[in-house]
Amino acid sequence: MKKLCFILLFCMMSAFSIRCEAQAVSLKGRINVDTILVGQPFDYQLSLTVPKDYNVEWKRFNDTLSGSIDIISEGDLITTPVENSENVMMTQKLVLTTFDTGYVYVPEITMSYSKSLQDSVRYKLHTMEKELYVKTVAVDTTEAFKPINGVIKQHITAKEVLPWTLIVIVLAGIAYLIYYISKHRKTKPVVEEKKKPVIPAIVTARAKLADMRENESWNSLKIKDYYTDLTDIAREYLEGQFGIDAVEMTSDEIMQAVHALNITEIAKSKLQETLITADLVKFAKANPTKDQNEEAFKDTNYFVEDSYAYFQEEEKKKKEEENQ
Repeated sequence: MKKLCFILLFCMMSAFSIRCEAQAVSLKGRINVDTILVGQPFDYQLSLTVPKDYNVEWKRFNDTLSGSIDIISEGDLITTPVENSENVMMTQKLVLTTFDTGYVYVPEITMSYSKSLQDSVRYKLHTMEKELYVKTVAVDTTEAFKPINGVIKQHITAKEVLPWTLIVIVLAGIAYLIYYISKHRKTKPVVEEKKKPVIPAIVTARAKLADMRENESWNSLKIKDYYTDLTDIAREYLEGQFGIDAVEMTSDEIMQAVHALNITEIAKSKLQETLITADLVKFAKANPTKDQNEEAFKDTNYFVEDSYAYFQEEEKKKKEEENQ
């Protein structure tokens, strides 16, 4: 009888220990949306709560989470203490996307940990699988289908090679002539070149937008080139006017930088709509209507003019403060 009581007591203590361990350590994965357009980025937040002395083997990610979920970017791993406890919370944000449609599942993610560096016992935690519905972009069914051209093989002929051979010979002759002249010429005083005046970013942006308006570029059949030109104007304007390195940024990174500017929310939203449409055209092969293309042009033009108006107001305030 005593032996049986001892066994029951031991089992109860083990269960209590396991329960406490489960309460102290937890892994969660959250997404910020439940429905997206195909190719649209969305955030996935990983958070692990664990005692601060535990050793965590944080998962290293590749370019994909699964066959249908791609990783666009990974945020930094941030560790913060949990108030009124001996625990810490480790968080990391992943920016994901998918080009499948219908119901898509973000798979479970596994993390390993041990109670110390010296402990050889490894424990594993898993996130819950997340369901996401992916919508397609509306297609204009009134447009006629275009035939698919087959691959045409071309053979290089002597007639095609000859011009390149002549170019190489001419370039070699020019290089030798430059070398000969530089070696035998007399030293001349160095004359400083006058710096060309820098054209303001707003002037360049207005000129390019005016050219697109005059040509009605939104009616072009080359939709991808149209949106590339439109977003390039916005990126170059942001870099020249506000010092944002937008040319090298993704659309999400651009919007994070723009949100820090003192401009209206409507101007920010119009830029964001244009960037999202452009990404869908370039990466998801979307085919917006001509009305949507013209609206994207108007949104970009509105953003440039509205943000520049606020820039002028800020500069005016600075001058008034300096004169006081």
